[in-house]
Amino acid sequence: MLEAVGFDRATHDVYRAMLLHPSWTFEDITRHTSLTSDQVRAALDRLTELSLLHEATDHRFVPVSPEVGLSPRLQRLEAELDEQRARLSRDRAALAALTSEYAARAALIGDGGVERLTGDEAVRARVTELVNNARTEVCALAPAAAAASDEWLDERQSVALSLLRRGVRTRTVHLDSVRNNATAVDRAAWLASLGGEARTMPTLPMHLTLCDRSAAVMPVDPDDQAHGVLLIRHPSLVRALEELFLMVWERASPLGGASVTVTPPDGLPAERDLTLLRLLEAGLTDEGISRKMGVSLRTVRRNMSDLFKRLGAQSRFQAGAEAVRRGWL
Repeated sequence: MLEAVGFDRATHDVYRAMLLHPSWTFEDITRHTSLTSDQVRAALDRLTELSLLHEATDHRFVPVSPEVGLSPRLQRLEAELDEQRARLSRDRAALAALTSEYAARAALIGDGGVERLTGDEAVRARVTELVNNARTEVCALAPAAAAASDEWLDERQSVALSLLRRGVRTRTVHLDSVRNNATAVDRAAWLASLGGEARTMPTLPMHLTLCDRSAAVMPVDPDDQAHGVLLIRHPSLVRALEELFLMVWERASPLGGASVTVTPPDGLPAERDLTLLRLLEAGLTDEGISRKMGVSLRTVRRNMSDLFKRLGAQSRFQAGAEAVRRGWL
């Protein structure tokens, strides 16, 4: 069928009827082609427009050779297609050039193996690119999940699901406080049923994403995401960050069960107590500890009160001194 030049089925049938039955009248064509009179009339108008009919002296329409009437139209279409192919070829060449420049840029940055990214869109684009290209494993420390919005959780779930469907292992460590977010826990359980792995810790050192043990993304300033992130490809740095992740992972509690809080028989501190002591030692205020652990200020103060009672301390200084005396710090 010659639909590219406007030769539809009705036009085709009317034209063939006129070729095969020159004596047929308008009514004959309507009757024998099962077309309505309006369709036949429209087909005749289209044939005239395509220069495939001319009117004889006796007011009959005489078919013209389709080669004469349609070849010029096909030639024009072919010329347009050739121009489109040429444009596509130029676009492919331009894409290849940009890709080459992009790779060269990455190679230049790779001198030190570290690239700094700023701006939410730039960070999102590069992290998405890394994760989408992952082939074996994506690991993450994700302290933001506890207070995350549903939109953020939706996005993370979609990414994790895509990775799992491609056979990529996923391991994520959240803050213990994520257990208070029922939506986050439900989604983690659902991903776990598909093979995703998640654990929690009282505190996390920073946001961190590791892809295939070959690239890592971490914030420039762990306490202020506005300063951008570092994309690290240097093998030694990536290895060090991988070891950090594994140390955290081994100490973390599986998400989906209860948070592990063990007090050994010899009186050594639970993980939560050690976390509080380390944060106190670092000089953080109650508000700073609240942000670091992703829990409310009231929870921090309640946990601090419990810790002071265990240590028999009345102040931070006394608590620190007693923790050192006991060998906790």
